[in-house]
Amino acid sequence: MSGSLETGGGGLPGPTVPGGGGIGGPGQDPRLELTQWPLAPISAARDAFWDGGNCMSGELGVAIVGARGFGKNHLRALASSSRVGKLVLVGRDVAELRHIALRYERSVECTDDLAGVLSDPAVDLLDIVLPHHLHRDLALLAFEAGKHVITEKPPARTRAELFEMTTGAERANRRLFCVLNLLFDRVQQAARRAIDAGDIGRPFFATEISLWDARHLYQDPGQWRTTLAQAGGGIQIDGGFHTVYRHLFLLESCGQPMWVLGDQAQLGVQDPARGEDFSAITLGYACQLRTHLMGQWTGHALGQRFPAAVFGEEGSLVFTGQPEDPLKIRRTGLEEELVVVDPGPRGFAETATACVAHYLDCLATGTEPLGGLSLAVTTQEILDAATRSGAEGRRLPLHTRFDSGWNGVAPI
Repeated sequence: MSGSLETGGGGLPGPTVPGGGGIGGPGQDPRLELTQWPLAPISAARDAFWDGGNCMSGELGVAIVGARGFGKNHLRALASSSRVGKLVLVGRDVAELRHIALRYERSVECTDDLAGVLSDPAVDLLDIVLPHHLHRDLALLAFEAGKHVITEKPPARTRAELFEMTTGAERANRRLFCVLNLLFDRVQQAARRAIDAGDIGRPFFATEISLWDARHLYQDPGQWRTTLAQAGGGIQIDGGFHTVYRHLFLLESCGQPMWVLGDQAQLGVQDPARGEDFSAITLGYACQLRTHLMGQWTGHALGQRFPAAVFGEEGSLVFTGQPEDPLKIRRTGLEEELVVVDPGPRGFAETATACVAHYLDCLATGTEPLGGLSLAVTTQEILDAATRSGAEGRRLPLHTRFDSGWNGVAPI
C-alpha cells in the first residue's frame, strides 16, 4: 500500500467520523456529541508472543511512518535503542528517507509499501507520526495486523475515534501508547516532586497562559495543522493537549477534576475550515482546586509563555521560563527558593526521544509507562468536554472511568 501518507491521499482509507460529513463537514461537530461510551479495559497485551507473560523475547522490529518531520525525534530513540532490531522507515519519498537513514550507523530499511510493512511478521511495532486524521485508521490497520502502536499526540481527533482505537487494541491483544513527551521534561518532573512533597502546602490554584504567533498555521492553504478536517481543531487539540496532560500529571495528588468550563473562539482569524485560535479551560476539583489554562495563537510577534504557577497555602511554585532557573518557590514577601532540576531532557524534541525510548522499554518488559494510556484518554475526554462546554455556555461534569492513576512505574 503506497500513497500520500503525510496527507492521507492514496495510501490510507478515508476517515469516517460520527456525526456525518467528518469533522468540519455538513454534520454536527463530533466533539459536541453527548453520547456516553464505556471505555474498553486498558491492559497490557499478553499472548504467546510474550516471554513468560511479562516481557517480549528478542529484539523488536519497528516501523515508523512519518520520520521526515517531528518523527526525527522518534527515530533518534529507535535507531539508538539496543531493543530494536529491524528498523523500517515508511513514507512516500523513499529517496529522502534513505538520506535520513544515512545519519545512523545501523541498518535501516526504507519503503513506501505500507501494506508490505503491515504484513511483515518481523515488524512488531508501528510508530505513527502523521497528521491527526490518520492516527485512528492506521492504528486500526496495525492492530488487525497484530502490531503494537505508538502514536503522536493527540492520539485522535475526538474521544469517539480514540474509543475505536482502544477497543481495537484490546480486541487484538496489543498495546497502544500515546506520546506524552513533556512528562519526561526534567523541569516538569521537578515540579511534580515539589508538589508531592508538600513544598507549597495544599495547592488551590494553577494557571498557565500561552501566546504564540502561529498565524501561518491558519493562513497557509497547504498547512494541515489547525484544520477541522485533518487536525480536529486549532490550538486546543494541539498545544492544549500538552497543557492539559501536564497539569493533570503535576496535580495528580489532588485527585482528578470533577468538572470543566471551556471557551473557544476565532479571534484573530475567520475561517470556517479552521479551528479556534483562542482556548480557555477551567478545571474544578473536589478539593477546592481550580486550574485555568488559556492560549491564543494569532497575536503578532508573540512567542512566549507567561510565567505559569501553582499556588499553594504555603507558597507558589513558579515556572519562570528561564533555562538557568526554571523553577522557583515564592513565599510571603520577597522570599524565593530555587527548585533543583536534574540534568536531562527538556523541551519538545529531547523529551520526545526520551518518551519513545521509555515506551520501548515498557513494551519489552511488559510494564506500564509513565502517564500511561489512561492519562491520554482522560486528556482527550476533557478537551471534548471543554468544546461542548463552550458551545453550551455552561460547565460540564467529568466522569472518571479509571481505577488507577497515571504515575506508572517509572521513577520521576
